[in-house]
Amino acid sequence: MTEIEIVGSASSGREARLQRAILGLAENPPGAEEAKRRPARPGFAENLVFEFDEAYTAYVESFETLPSEEQLLALQAVDTHVSRMVRAKDAELWTERARREEAPWAQVRELAAHVLRVFEWRAP
Repeated sequence: MTEIEIVGSASSGREARLQRAILGLAENPPGAEEAKRRPARPGFAENLVFEFDEAYTAYVESFETLPSEEQLLALQAVDTHVSRMVRAKDAELWTERARREEAPWAQVRELAAHVLRVFEWRAP
């Protein structure tokens, strides 16, 4: 899913919104060369996390279907990790370079990929 698809996709239910947010977090960022040719919008990394937070909150406040324990734990792991990143208040963590190269973002992608597996969600 590209930056444009994440931002431009219309919400079709809480679970669908959460799935799109997780897909965005799981996606590998463009490589350094691609980023030079087509830089991301300023604030894109923050928007990924914000969209996840909003979608996750809406999802857990009003379950459409009750997730399994494994699914809920996987979502909580993503939420806990991105919350730690936000609390760190490290501006460098929110750059495109950081999304490509820093361990916290690699872990976000890994945790998000786990959510995709346990929910059996596939990229569109």
